[in-house]
Amino acid sequence: MAVTFNDKVVLVTGGSRGLGNAFSRCLAQAGATVAINSSTEDDRGTTQAINDAGGRAIHFPGRVEDSAELVEKVVAECGRVDAIIHNAGFIQDKTLRKMPEAQWDAVMDVHLKTSFKLVQAGWPHFEEQGGGRIVLMSSSAGLYGNFGQANYASAKMGMYGLAQSIAHEGAKTNITCNCVSPFGATEMNSANFPEALKTAIKTDYVAPLVAYLAHEDCKESGSMFEASAGSFKKVRWERAVGLNLDPRTEDVSIDAVAENWDQVVDFSETEHPSGMGEALQLMYARTMTTQ
Repeated sequence: MAVTFNDKVVLVTGGSRGLGNAFSRCLAQAGATVAINSSTEDDRGTTQAINDAGGRAIHFPGRVEDSAELVEKVVAECGRVDAIIHNAGFIQDKTLRKMPEAQWDAVMDVHLKTSFKLVQAGWPHFEEQGGGRIVLMSSSAGLYGNFGQANYASAKMGMYGLAQSIAHEGAKTNITCNCVSPFGATEMNSANFPEALKTAIKTDYVAPLVAYLAHEDCKESGSMFEASAGSFKKVRWERAVGLNLDPRTEDVSIDAVAENWDQVVDFSETEHPSGMGEALQLMYARTMTTQ
């Protein structure tokens, strides 16, 4: 069964270059009208290439931080917006000890705050149309941390918390949100990569997952995925069964934690709570039962 986006409009921020270029082309090939946002007026190469190939793309230059204005321009020009893929962003790396607050704020604004603003601007249109899809580009820096990227890692992991909250709030109105941690060879990151590696990790091999998450048939929501080189994997949290002291009968103290530390960090048995309610239910299971 072919997945198509006929009569659908997808907004891709940072859609002219790198990963965004691959997302835009993939969506256009599947029949979407692609609203491509980029920061400069003259960055029209991807839009032109899609249109020359028989697809439909419209260029929307401007600051992605001006999210409400961007979404309204897309709706005014295209008549609707069915999905938003927030890919635009940048890095400003420096160790935490030396990082100016302005550098922290700039990275948080373009990645995390702009995610919030884009979703908030698109929400009324999604509700009116009977649903919508949101895909936020996260990063392995958010999942695993990285030296000199405290601002970027925090913003990218913050996107996941945002996506999970949107999943709850959008469930009744068919609005979904997911995160993708992608890796692909772009002009920015691959200057010193061997040619064989560049070929293996083309951005084209990330795009299909992102496109599917933006499709109306995909009901997944509140999830994180890793994607690279044609490998697509869902990421989930797990926690150790851990140390479970009963305050009614056992000493809940610093000493008790210290003496049983191996049990606290033992992952031989794990739990996979699906939400706050289940997480708390499992946490309190022992103390809420009667003796």
